[in-house]
Amino acid sequence: MPSTDAMRFDQAFGDGWDETARFEVPQTPSGSYDLFLHLRNDNRYPYANIFVIARLIADQGVVHADTLEYAMASPEGQWLGTGFAEVKESKLYWLENQRLEEQQQYQIEVEQVQRAQGAVEGHGSLPGIVSVGYSLVPHTE
Repeated sequence: MPSTDAMRFDQAFGDGWDETARFEVPQTPSGSYDLFLHLRNDNRYPYANIFVIARLIADQGVVHADTLEYAMASPEGQWLGTGFAEVKESKLYWLENQRLEEQQQYQIEVEQVQRAQGAVEGHGSLPGIVSVGYSLVPHTE
């Protein structure tokens, strides 16, 4: 897996993640790509995990959709991810070897669906998530 991201895009949030993050994927050469989600959190984030729904959308509609759970902290309560200060960034694997066609226009949508244990309704605004993004890396065998 390459160590650098070919393309990366982020959306920052003020007081918490309160809307679906939407990204237009720039025109890319036809080929297979690995897609990663990037989440940045600070100490205000109240959970050890996060649930998100991620969608890859093309001109004809949804190509791929997943409900995903990622660990954000170790069992000992230490934040996972990288960073030297209060903010930690997690690079989270989403799709491997996803075929994209040059003549298609793609979008990526990521929404949080986190809720407190026992709660029916999710968070309107999820505190402590300061940005959400994605990266697109050419797939290598």
